[in-house]
Amino acid sequence: MPKKAVFSKKQIFDTAFALFESKGLEAITARNLGKALSSSPAPIYAHYSSITELKNELISVAKDRFLEYLKNPVTDKIYLNIGIGICTFAKENKQLFVSIFLREQSFSDLIREFRDVIKIEMDKDDRFSNLSVEFKDMLFFDCWTYAHGLSTLIATGFFPADKEPDNEYIKERLMQGAATMLYKRLEDYSRNQK
Repeated sequence: MPKKAVFSKKQIFDTAFALFESKGLEAITARNLGKALSSSPAPIYAHYSSITELKNELISVAKDRFLEYLKNPVTDKIYLNIGIGICTFAKENKQLFVSIFLREQSFSDLIREFRDVIKIEMDKDDRFSNLSVEFKDMLFFDCWTYAHGLSTLIATGFFPADKEPDNEYIKERLMQGAATMLYKRLEDYSRNQK
């Protein structure tokens, strides 16, 4: 008869997620997780067939959490909501944001997956449906650069704790910076189409 699992799947997952947040996905190994649980790695395999399965679950949960922020309808403008969502995610999930987007050894495939999620959401904005794919990619890059920069400043402590940006400040910065870029590009595009 197999020995009863000492740790629940939730305990193992929660410990792995904390490790993912603080040290990055590359830190998720059987040895590191066993050490974090003060155990051998064996209990992990009572719930997961492999570390890859656990990592996939961690990524899936992180993506779902990120997507919730992107889809939050703070305004009636999908593009703006996405920018606000990225920044709010960075503010409320600092360690996870840093782990996914800023770690030196981050997996570029993982970052691409998160960017693809953003592109899918941006494609839902009807105001941009008649634009060429190349032009939308350029808009995406401009908006991504601005929102990622602001969210990086938020997540890395650029703002003092007592002056951390609220959603209104984030919205204002995005409207003044990213929106100005966006509308300038759209104006140029319209002019070139005539």
